[in-house]
Amino acid sequence: MSKRIMLIAAMSKKIEKIPDCDYVGIDRGALIAVRQQLPLQCAIGDFDSVSDEEKAEIAAHCPLTELPTHKDETDSEKGIYYALEHGYDEIILYGALGGRIDHTTANLYLLMHRDLPLILMDEHHIIMKLQKGSYQLPHRFSYLSFLALEKTVISESGVAYPLDHRTITPHDIYPISNEIIDEYAEITIHEGSVIVFQCEDAESAF
Repeated sequence: MSKRIMLIAAMSKKIEKIPDCDYVGIDRGALIAVRQQLPLQCAIGDFDSVSDEEKAEIAAHCPLTELPTHKDETDSEKGIYYALEHGYDEIILYGALGGRIDHTTANLYLLMHRDLPLILMDEHHIIMKLQKGSYQLPHRFSYLSFLALEKTVISESGVAYPLDHRTITPHDIYPISNEIIDEYAEITIHEGSVIVFQCEDAESAF
């Protein structure tokens, strides 16, 4: 069984509780987690986005790993390093989408350009990297989209617009806004790699 951790970032709202998952707060995300009564192993960050009183509130619930405000890694990266050092083989970065576009793009870059067991998630999205292999994606959100990271051959079934050994490249954006119509979408990456987005309109999710 995989060892799973959720890193809770500052854009979190209603945090999903996942079975057999450990929790770590990332900067202000730790305060959000504490107020939703999640059991945090620790909180990591420079804590420049919380007041002294809020920081004390976090510290009353879990140990703090304080980082300098001037550093070469983001707080999220430091959280990922913590997860890797502690042997987690599935890392969920929760609440790291939305807000400032540079922060969102940086977190997408962690997924796209690093070899990490990383999933980006919030109330309306699940985003992950798929490489060669076969996958079942449950019908959880309305929309299913793929963007190729390299020349990729993909098949999709159980969806409104199936594909059979279709070649897509990073120039192609048409494989977005598909819909899962069965209990699961069956996805095969015959070669290459993609980013897969499972999405819901904000007013429809949860």
